[in-house]
Amino acid sequence: MPQQIIESLGLTDAGPLMTLLAINLAFFIGCMFVDSIVVILILVPIFTPMIKASGLDPVLVGVLITLQVAIGAATPPFGCNLFTAIAVFRRPFAEVVRGVPPFLFILLVVTGLLVIFPQIALFLPELAYR
Repeated sequence: MPQQIIESLGLTDAGPLMTLLAINLAFFIGCMFVDSIVVILILVPIFTPMIKASGLDPVLVGVLITLQVAIGAATPPFGCNLFTAIAVFRRPFAEVVRGVPPFLFILLVVTGLLVIFPQIALFLPELAYR
């Protein structure tokens, strides 16, 4: 089933950069509308063959997935973290949403840096397993 989904999207022969782009986009959009655990349980098995075929480091992919889950969960309209913040801080939805863009911007910049310079995420694991 995962291979059929990847083939239908035209991502069978995708290189590492295209694979990372597809993963980032899928997890970001998925987590905007559904709880993070559900998205992870559904999408990881779909993307696993694609990750292995492109030769990407699983640690890098895990870090990027975690970032995309955080970004998607804090993005309107249905980000789960928004509703948690509304309940905890007792503020209206519009006020909470106005405070989100700076954090999303920072997380998106970090995502871009990790895609361009994967050594940022891989430095400590490489140091530990030398």
